[in-house]
Amino acid sequence: MNEDQFASPFYPPRARWWSRIFAPWFRFQRALHLEKIHCPSGYSSGETFLSLFVPGLSFIVSNRRMLGFAILGVYCVCVPFYFFRLGFVEGSFAYGLMLAAHATSIFYLMSNWLGEMELFNKLGLAFGSLLAVWLLFYLPAVSWFQHHIAVPLQVRGQVVVMEPHLRPAEVKRGDRIMFQLDEVEIGQSHGAGGAVIVRSGVGWGPVLALPGDRILFSTNMFSVNGVGQTNLAHMPDSGELLMPTNRWFVWPEFAINSRGNVSEANISGLIMQLSSVAATQMTGRPYPSWLGRKQKIP
Repeated sequence: MNEDQFASPFYPPRARWWSRIFAPWFRFQRALHLEKIHCPSGYSSGETFLSLFVPGLSFIVSNRRMLGFAILGVYCVCVPFYFFRLGFVEGSFAYGLMLAAHATSIFYLMSNWLGEMELFNKLGLAFGSLLAVWLLFYLPAVSWFQHHIAVPLQVRGQVVVMEPHLRPAEVKRGDRIMFQLDEVEIGQSHGAGGAVIVRSGVGWGPVLALPGDRILFSTNMFSVNGVGQTNLAHMPDSGELLMPTNRWFVWPEFAINSRGNVSEANISGLIMQLSSVAATQMTGRPYPSWLGRKQKIP
């Protein structure tokens, strides 16, 4: 008789060939005593894991279905509304509701996990849940979205959704683009002409000339390759400029902080320094429409 055919109740089953694959995990588990950590009462490991990512699920698993589905429903409505009204007050409000719904669900899960707590500890747990959800989920997600998909920009009191990817070779005259600005200061606060300061950040304006174009400035107008246009605010009333390779002439639109009795020459000179934009400075341009909403470019 082959005794190996019978499983003995006194000995554990033999290890399988794949057991060595999971050996490092078991050593890691024993080192951190993870075997002592258990799921909340009434939750399976899968339900616990999903409750961290699905708002309202922790309530649904605990048989508080009406409240759980209400939280999930609010979240599902807020997500598309946030993207549709990106940059508007309503979109920011929807973002706040999304964050609150997710944090409430995790707070309820953690409350079941930790058991009875005093009021002060509950308040600390609620704040910690909100902070953790924002730092671990929403802040990285929004940062990635704004660097790769779209970023809202306030221009003259109007929201413009920008495309963060921009190929300089595709930029044409008349396009409005977004570009990086370095801090620039010209003049002295107590000197003749005063001081003008532009803080570092994001600039915005129309592309007036491309690399290789010749610009002539006069009192009431400027011309690009012989084609005249009306002067924009603070443009110089004389001079000539030949755009170098990989440089675009963009007349920026922004607020200027001035100190003292600032001269027009200082303002014009500072903007001229900023108007030559390199390809590496370009960060985006407006979408013609955003989620079916045609954008009005100021």
